Amino acid sequence: MPEPSDFDFLVVPHTHWDREWYVPFEVFRLRLGAVVDGVLDTLEADESFRSFTLDGQAVVLEDYADVRPDNEGRLRALLAAGRLEAGPWYVLPDEILVGSEALVRNLLLGRRVCRRFGVEPTSAGYEPDSFGHPAQLPQLLAGFGLHTFLFSRGMGDQIDDVGAVFRWRAGGEEVVACQFLPHYDNFARLTTVADATERVEGIVDRFGAMLERANVHTVLLASGSDHLPVQPQLPEMCRTLGPSFRIGRFSDFAPAADGLPAYEGELVGSRMQNVLRGVNSARMYLKQANERAERRLLAIETIAALRALREGSRFPHEDVRLAWRDLLRNHPHDSICGCSADEVHRDMLVRYEQLDRTLDIVASEAAGVGGAYVNPLPYRRTRLVGDELVELDGFEGRRAERTPGPALPVDIEIAFEDEPDVGDLYTFCPGGPVRRAELVGSETLADGSLRLEHELSGIRISTVARGVPGRVELRTTVENEADDHRLRVFMPVADAGDVVRAEGQFAVVHRPVTPPPPRAEWVEPPVAAAHTLGTVALGRVALLTKGLPEYEAAPDGLRLTLLRCVGTISQPSGLPTRPYAAGPGIPTPEGQCRGTHVFEYAVRLDAHELTDSALVRAGQDYRTDF
Repeated sequence: MPEPSDFDFLVVPHTHWDREWYVPFEVFRLRLGAVVDGVLDTLEADESFRSFTLDGQAVVLEDYADVRPDNEGRLRALLAAGRLEAGPWYVLPDEILVGSEALVRNLLLGRRVCRRFGVEPTSAGYEPDSFGHPAQLPQLLAGFGLHTFLFSRGMGDQIDDVGAVFRWRAGGEEVVACQFLPHYDNFARLTTVADATERVEGIVDRFGAMLERANVHTVLLASGSDHLPVQPQLPEMCRTLGPSFRIGRFSDFAPAADGLPAYEGELVGSRMQNVLRGVNSARMYLKQANERAERRLLAIETIAALRALREGSRFPHEDVRLAWRDLLRNHPHDSICGCSADEVHRDMLVRYEQLDRTLDIVASEAAGVGGAYVNPLPYRRTRLVGDELVELDGFEGRRAERTPGPALPVDIEIAFEDEPDVGDLYTFCPGGPVRRAELVGSETLADGSLRLEHELSGIRISTVARGVPGRVELRTTVENEADDHRLRVFMPVADAGDVVRAEGQFAVVHRPVTPPPPRAEWVEPPVAAAHTLGTVALGRVALLTKGLPEYEAAPDGLRLTLLRCVGTISQPSGLPTRPYAAGPGIPTPEGQCRGTHVFEYAVRLDAHELTDSALVRAGQDYRTDF
């Protein structure tokens, strides 16, 4: 049995900084000023306090400089001396809910901000608190020269196969992935040397054999947690503990890859820590707003680039970079996940509105005089545009006309299911039987579309189904006056098969329809619902969505979450679907999502014929307007 004397210990002082969560950004920003003041004072006064990590994001440098402009010189000096560490991200995002390109721009902007403050970002891919990690993240990190990945959440039963330190592979690249043991606060809030010794003994007892099998002889001790100030006594405590304890940075922890077991795939398990993927459906209006914003920004950026290439005009680098910065400030996990105080998410909607104003100007200048229809995707597409006159660059006009053709019958069945939810913004917890909505009316509209009306207690549902080439598009309007429930649309699938395909970040993820049972007890029991960036395929059915990231695949079909309405950040410990609390029990009445909501999604019946790349194209074609 390994003993603490068999290891060295790297103690990393840090603070994990949620910019907004149970209080708004302005409150935490002022607290950041006080915390970083203490860090600067401590580092300047004690050379033996070698370094401090300002979380894994560069935005804290900007935020601190905003509230303490007179201290920016001190901040820069300690960064230049290597005693402060920041980045590599601009903000610590939820990697699951934001788009692929947003992750790239996040790392690009994080590097740019660090360099503006005179320092390179940390060389460790540090994601202490994100609620799981997409399968292609190793390729993305390696592309930025980050070959070590430090994380807390996401390990499932694969820990039995690869341990806590392993090679995580994707797309021909790999990083050395290191699970915090067991969390990013394993050496925080120390009171005495005896307390520190007991922590170390517990970590070695639990994980020592696993580390020895990986030939890793250094234990990473993270001395920090959410919004915690610096612990000035840490160097003295390390000296008392002995020469095997040293203060350093996360970038100093770089286990060798040779001989480590390898793993490919996403990390969304919750055996070690809560992974909290119920956030996929919390405050669905935020997910819709973000998808619209990302899609619009990418399209406008493409149009601006096409015009610059065609005319030799100047590409608006600064304007586009500003738009990405504003979008990324809505991507921290507590923000985009919808699991924060109501004030936080009202602020987010204002930011999306402000971003729209910026994009209005960039789009107007990119399109030129008069405007244009432009296809911003890199392949030929077909669109029915009616009979309006289309102006191209203000000089020529083309008229698009409908051509009569035979009607093609399509047989698609949908139903609406609702069930009580006694969980919270982090986690769904069923509280009663599932109810099917009653069909109370239907009519064929003048353009050939079909309108269906459904009702449930406190919920009215109106759906318009329209056939377009290759798919049926549905637009569902929900009038919600009910609390504490989850509303989903169900599509039966015959011959569903054993695998569901879901669009992810730079990948299509193949998941079993019926996952194997856990090998051991998980901290948070696994759930049937999963996430998608917009496209899901089961059997013959392909489901295309706009900003609706939660689905559930089962042998009988697909269920797509439209609303999950709950009224608190976190329930106390003891939920059947999550034994341990995930945050403060602050009421969030706006999380009940009362009012009118509009949801857009589409169905194709040829999913079995679509390759993974064709499936992604189908989703992009549906989501992206001309």
